Amino acid sequence: MRVTHCNRRALVFAVEELEPLESWSLGSFRVRLSARTCDCGIFQSLHFPCCHALAACAAASIEWGRYVHPVYKQENVFKMYEVKFPPIPDKKLWPEWYGTHLHPNPAMRQKATERLVSMKFQNEMDEVERVEKRCGMT
Repeated sequence: MRVTHCNRRALVFAVEELEPLESWSLGSFRVRLSARTCDCGIFQSLHFPCCHALAACAAASIEWGRYVHPVYKQENVFKMYEVKFPPIPDKKLWPEWYGTHLHPNPAMRQKATERLVSMKFQNEMDEVERVEKRCGMT
């Protein structure tokens, strides 16, 4: 990727891809770091810098970490797991448990010979003449 135009004051960059992405028809993307947007749509949908925004940050020597949404930061991830759930104090309020009921999927059952079941439809072209095998030493 290559940054073709750069406006450091407005934090607007034009990033050109040297090899276009498969799913995008455009070869050039406008990145607005102040608005946290990119023409590809990934930056604003994930709230995480896309590859075009990272190229713009690298070209302008800007720290890309400030454009990451706080939900992705490590301290916030740890806060999510700090919450403790209080146990239900009275056992009479617990729902009855009858054990685990497993229901196997018959479609995933293998044959006893460990061979896969052929899903091919046989026709007259697939028929092979059965020839009696003989030993070559007579």
